[in-house]
Parts: sequence; C-alpha cells; structure tokens
Amino acid sequence: MGLIQRQTIKGTAYSFMGVILGFINLAILSPLIFTSDQIGLTQVMIAIATILSQIGSLGFNNVTNRLFPYFRSSGEGHNGYLSLAFLITVTGFIICLIGLVLYMPSFIESNQEKSELLSDYAWYIPVLVGFIMLFSVLDNYCKVLFNAVLGTLLHDFVLRLIILLLVLSFYFGFIDFSTYVLLFVIAQAIPALIIIIYLLYRGEFRFTGFRGFITPDLRRQMLSLSVFGIIAGLSSIALTSIDKYMVNSFEGLGDAGIYSIAVYFATLILIPARSLGKIAVPIVSEAWKSDDRKVIQEVYYKSSINQLLIGLLIYVGILANMNNIFRILPPEYAKGEMVIIFFGLANLVSASAGACKIILSTSSHYRYQTYLMIVFIIVVIASNMVLIPAMGITGAAIAALISMVIYTGLTVIALWQFFGLWPFLFKHLIAIISTIIIYLLASLIPEMSLIIDILIRSMVIVLAFGAVVMLFDMSEDLKAMLNNLRKKISKH
Repeated sequence: MGLIQRQTIKGTAYSFMGVILGFINLAILSPLIFTSDQIGLTQVMIAIATILSQIGSLGFNNVTNRLFPYFRSSGEGHNGYLSLAFLITVTGFIICLIGLVLYMPSFIESNQEKSELLSDYAWYIPVLVGFIMLFSVLDNYCKVLFNAVLGTLLHDFVLRLIILLLVLSFYFGFIDFSTYVLLFVIAQAIPALIIIIYLLYRGEFRFTGFRGFITPDLRRQMLSLSVFGIIAGLSSIALTSIDKYMVNSFEGLGDAGIYSIAVYFATLILIPARSLGKIAVPIVSEAWKSDDRKVIQEVYYKSSINQLLIGLLIYVGILANMNNIFRILPPEYAKGEMVIIFFGLANLVSASAGACKIILSTSSHYRYQTYLMIVFIIVVIASNMVLIPAMGITGAAIAALISMVIYTGLTVIALWQFFGLWPFLFKHLIAIISTIIIYLLASLIPEMSLIIDILIRSMVIVLAFGAVVMLFDMSEDLKAMLNNLRKKISKH
C-alpha cells in the first residue's frame, strides 16, 4: 500500500494544482471571455475525439492492464510490448481516420443549424483523435512501469497551464479565435511528446520484436481482452463524453458549453479516484497473478473509504458554496445548478465503490464486467435520449446518476458473488450522516462578501470534516496525514 499511497498523494496533488488552473480557465475566465457556443465547441470536439480514440485503441489498454506483467522484462525491451502497442495504435487510428473521412460531410451538414461552429472546425477532430490516442498509449505504458504520476502531471497540470495561456492570449487580443482553436488542438500533443522524452531518458522507449514471445495462447487472450477492452473504454468515458455529444445534438453548442462547466465542478469529486486508479492497476494485476486476495481486499476497502471521504468533503464544499459559484458565473449558467447536484451524486456513487471496476476488469471474470459495461452504455444512451428532450441539461445529469447507480451496484455485487470481496463497513454510513450534518451547519452561516464567504464556509467544513475523521478513526491513511500535518504546524 506504500506505493499506492505515495503516488496517489502525488497524483492528487498535481490534479488539484490542475484543478486550480482549470477553475481559473473554465469556471472563471472562459464564461467571461468566450460565448457559450465557443466553450461548447472545444468541449464537444474533445468529447467526440475521446469517444473515437477509445474505439481506435482497439481495446489494447485492457490488454496492457491485464497482461503486461507477463511482458515485463526491462533488459529485453519488455519483449516488444511498445512495438506491439504502437502497431495496434496506428492501425486503430487509420481505421478511425477512414471512418471520419467518409462520415465528415454528413456530420458537417447535420450540425450547420444548431452547432455552426462545430461544422466550421470539424476537420480538427481527426487530429485530436491522433493526439489523444498517442497520449493514452504512452500514459498507460508509464502506468504499468509504476509511474502513474507523470501522465497526471502533464494532462491535469501542464496542459491546463498551456490552455490558460492560450485563453489569456485570446483575451488580450494577441490571437483571434481561429488561431486559439488551432493552438488548442496542437497543445494536446505536448503531454505525449514529453512522455516520449522521459521514456527515452529512462531507456524504456525501445522498439523490439514481439513475434517470438507471443504464444498462441497469449494471442488468444490478447484478442479476447481487446474485444472486451473496446467496450470497457467506451464505458469509461460514457458519462464525460457521450453526454456532451448528446446535449449538443439535442440542445446545441450553447447548452453543451453550460453543461460542460457544470460537470467540471461535479467532476472534482473524482480527482483522487483517478490518481489512485492509475497506480492501483499494476498492483491489483500483480496480486491477481499470485492470487493474493488479502492485498486485493485491502486495496478495495481502503480505496473505497478514502475516496468516499475525500469525495464527500469536496461535494459538501461545492454544495455549501453553490451560491458563490453562481455569483462568479454569468447569469445564463444558473441552469447548471441541478447538473452539479445530480452529476456530483453520480460521481460520489462511483467514488464510494473504490477500485471495484479495476479489480473486476483485471480478474478472471473480466468478461462479466464487459457485459455490465454494455448495459451501462445502453442505459446512458437510452436515459439521455429520454431525459434530455424532456429536461434539458438537468435530464443529462439525472441520466448520469441513474446509469452510475446501476453500473456500480452491479459491479460491487459481482465482486461479492465471485470472490467474496466487499468494500463497505459501518464507517461509510457514519461518513455520509456526518456529511449531511456538516452541510446543515455550514448552511447556517450568513452570506458575506464573495471571497470571505468562500474562505470561511470552506474552512468550517474542512475543520469539521477533519474532526470527524479523527474522532471516528475513519481512515488510517487520512488520519496519518492529518497527524503529520498537525505535527508540522505545531513545530512552527
């Protein structure tokens, strides 16, 4: 657990640094500088490219998570893993590119009325697909080499810093909007290029042969995992990409922009989960290889309670500061309030189950998770098709909550049925009840000037939450962190 804890803390720190930049960029500056259509353009382009990159990866990330321990051999270039990964990635990109070239005229025509900007810049989407696929394969490679932090640093912090500079350049008139979009697309390649430099420095960017290593049995496993991995990849971005695309289709780019900013606030809850997930994959994979159920159960429970506690802290902080959020944003964004509430609950459900999806996807029953993912994708699409026309962007958020409850609940039940693994204890209930009480207390604080109100309200919530963690011994890891922080403060 030491490696997981250290890299999760580092990854979460980098993610929160990125959150600060993202908050300045997306939540404060963008609504003041760009129209909602312009915001929707970049968000929808990224959403479409992300969906296509998951299809174009041909499920190889799933192969990596499950089978890289068998390839691992640093002295031999990991038996040609990187060569195989690039071959699959290039093949998948060519398939996507052919599909895009054939479909693009129809796509451009269908968006002319509601989303004219998207039609104007549609040909940037294939470029974004390529950059996202390249970063994904390299980030995954770093992850299985037990460096999950670099990708988080580059994607969540460095890329957002670059985009912030682009936003400011547009604001001060150094570039026009067309140049901004071009540079925004090019910026997506920078994290991948930095990872390549890092791997070259470590001597891990090596292309060696793999044919002699891959046995018929290993080939069959890889093909099976790839097929299921495509579905797994789509489900992993179902709530963050498919919904934006569907909001754009039903409501237009303007609402897609408002929805994206509201979802951004709710997605803060998942920051620790993303950092933990990257490093937990190789740990859990190695544990399954040696059938070490004790390690897997420990990862499962600790990831569950820690993610729930941090998620609840962030969620109650957002709810208590909801009025402050909409004091910052322009009036047209007020329709995103219910999106934050419902999408935040969806992310809390996901965070509370810890590493359940990672554990099931790397187990011998990975196919079962794929069936669950198919159900998940169907529910996401169907619920969005019903609820968006009826309730607008709020309907999309409710659809996310319904889909996540079904998917996460079935995954937790599957792990219990197959392996006797269970993440929840009475402490989880205490955490939820305590959070409700803390929110009610915070809501009693009278409204003050914006900055003072945010600081005081947030400080009260953090102190009360810290007291609950210490008083009820909610988490060994968080308690140790708080004790260390208290010792450092007392020294000064």
